Amino acid sequence: MRTFTTDIGVHGAVLECYVQEPSSELRNATTRPAVLIFPGGGYVLTSDREAEPIALAYAAKGFQAFVLRYSVGPQASAQMALDDARAALAWVVDEAPSLHTDADRVVVVGFSAGGHLASSLVATGPRRPQALVVGYPIVLAEFGRHLGKDILNVPDHVDAQMPPTFVFSTRDDTLVPVHHTVALVAALEAAGVPFETHIYMEGPHGLSLAVPATADGVGSSVQPAVARWFEDSVRFITSILGDFPVVGAPDGFAGVQARRTAGPDMPLRSAVTDPRVRPVLDRVVPQVVVAAEQDVLVAALSLRQLVDARPGLVDQAAVTAVAAELGSL
Repeated sequence: MRTFTTDIGVHGAVLECYVQEPSSELRNATTRPAVLIFPGGGYVLTSDREAEPIALAYAAKGFQAFVLRYSVGPQASAQMALDDARAALAWVVDEAPSLHTDADRVVVVGFSAGGHLASSLVATGPRRPQALVVGYPIVLAEFGRHLGKDILNVPDHVDAQMPPTFVFSTRDDTLVPVHHTVALVAALEAAGVPFETHIYMEGPHGLSLAVPATADGVGSSVQPAVARWFEDSVRFITSILGDFPVVGAPDGFAGVQARRTAGPDMPLRSAVTDPRVRPVLDRVVPQVVVAAEQDVLVAALSLRQLVDARPGLVDQAAVTAVAAELGSL
């Protein structure tokens, strides 16, 4: 992973970048979706608890991750933060090729005040991501008096062009009341925007991943039920953007049985010691027997898998011949 920072916009914002490079062992992930993360902090700071831990969690799921340290503090208006957010989204999209990122698979993620910034960005454009994820977001302008800032009343700006949106919060949040989430969801429904929402019963404000590593030592910030939001958000995003392409599908118990059955799907480690199978292998593919006894990597594969893994060692015709002989046993 390549980590670096870059200056964004004209107000001194900084984008922290977590970019996974292509690998010969990850051939189906040369280009990745991206998450652009706006931590919370009441427009006073950008919380570390909702920055790198969130970025690394999404990175582990295959995303390129970017954390915006947007304009905060008494001298920074909400408009300045929105300028930063627009500049950051534009940069991620415009620089996508050099970031090994799919410009058409970008998700904006925000928490608390960062959720206000994320939803404001997505509601007003002009550029919009393909999905939005917000946690315990501020969305109502009435909250601005607590922040000392004039802020956008997000529900008034929701329209049918908003991308699919995932929202989570807790009924127990006494800082940003749950009616913020309810108001946002109502606006999404009225505009016909696809959404998923989870309102958990327990948990204070600012839960981040709701696990001990992001709890700052506070027991009430460890909420196993709420922690499910992250996997749910990944499922939600993947349902919209798609997943990395793979060939075939998990074979389940049928595959376990096939590997125990005398045939071309049996691992060679087992096949060369099986008195039913060894004579057939010695007669049809003796070179495979030698290779399996000398190379543990070959022994770990089945004869069928060797066709692609070691094409010079065996071909499909040999696999078919072995299968036919063993099938008659």
